Amino acid sequence: MTIVPEFEFKNKIRELGFSLPRGFLVNNIEDYKGNFPAVAKISSDKITHKSEIGALIVDIKGPEELRESVDNLRTKFPGEPIYVEEMARRGIEVIIGLLNDEKFGKLILFGIGGFYSELIKDVTFKKIPLDREDASDMIHELRYRNIFSGYRGLKASEDIIVNLLLKISETWKEEKFQQVDFNPVFLYNDSYLIVDAKMII
Repeated sequence: MTIVPEFEFKNKIRELGFSLPRGFLVNNIEDYKGNFPAVAKISSDKITHKSEIGALIVDIKGPEELRESVDNLRTKFPGEPIYVEEMARRGIEVIIGLLNDEKFGKLILFGIGGFYSELIKDVTFKKIPLDREDASDMIHELRYRNIFSGYRGLKASEDIIVNLLLKISETWKEEKFQQVDFNPVFLYNDSYLIVDAKMII
């Protein structure tokens, strides 16, 4: 099992045309060319759950806070790469994943994300490759799908979701992987952003 470092995986999927926040691998704060607020994190092939071990710092408001955050991460995780990216505007959170199952083959997962995702466990699976009807069915199989029609001033376009599921399915139908996680993905009325991305091969 090999974990692909986040910055490496994100650069790959950005080149494939997926939408992500702008991010930079930094040795010092001058390497960061993005806007604030920002997020700083360790990008390592040894770490999968960053927030649980303090390898993620969010809502960095300016250069001085960034300097402190980078120094903090460097002290706690010496020698590990540090990745800084623009903090994404809040959207409707979903989870999209891929799993290469020994019994069922390559599966795609789609579900409601955010704070309550582990509690409500509102997810659905299908084999890939998907067609447009499959992708639409995945949306309508969710119990809490009404969230996409409007929640706390946020909406998500069904066409955006369908097209994203189809693009992920098409991209990874021939790729070698054990697991791919896009969690969270922020959905908007006219776009999306993959905020966190992980691949295990």
